[in-house]
Amino acid sequence: MGKVKRRNMNEKYIELLKSQISKLENQDFDLDAWKGSTTILLERIFGELYSGIKPITLIKNHVSDLRALGGSYMNNIKQCKQQGKEILEACITELEIFGLPEKKKSIDSGLKINMIQNQTVNISIIMSALKDELTSSQMEEIKEIVEGSEPKSTKLRKVIDKIESFGKDIASNILANILINPSTWG
Repeated sequence: MGKVKRRNMNEKYIELLKSQISKLENQDFDLDAWKGSTTILLERIFGELYSGIKPITLIKNHVSDLRALGGSYMNNIKQCKQQGKEILEACITELEIFGLPEKKKSIDSGLKINMIQNQTVNISIIMSALKDELTSSQMEEIKEIVEGSEPKSTKLRKVIDKIESFGKDIASNILANILINPSTWG
């Protein structure tokens, strides 16, 4: 009975992944939305440390304006879609051949922040959201402020000002990354 149930789950997961592949051809395709939903599905199927998640998050659409050089706009969305398709096809093959792996526990699962009403948030969720939205030099600037010797209230104001200086959408993007992570909600 256990093997039959596991095989049925594999089939359902494969159908979900195929559905994600088919979304790549939608007329109103949104790469960031697709990456977010695909990441959620891969975390649900394989666990949050699955090696197929990082390549999905690293897919970036680069649009260049080459008109000054006598060209036009250059957009690599086709390559982004192809990368996404190949990664998900590899995930499907893995499910078909090896089945579901045992989910790995997060390395830093002991690092937690106590929140109001006894809720906890894994630090790695926050760090991941920051790394997704900030460059390494921006992360360093924030780290320098946090590790400074000023009072907490001064650090708070400086961090807010610094994040605002990175662009108007950075703070909301960081918050959105934290909120869409399935681990945030338990």
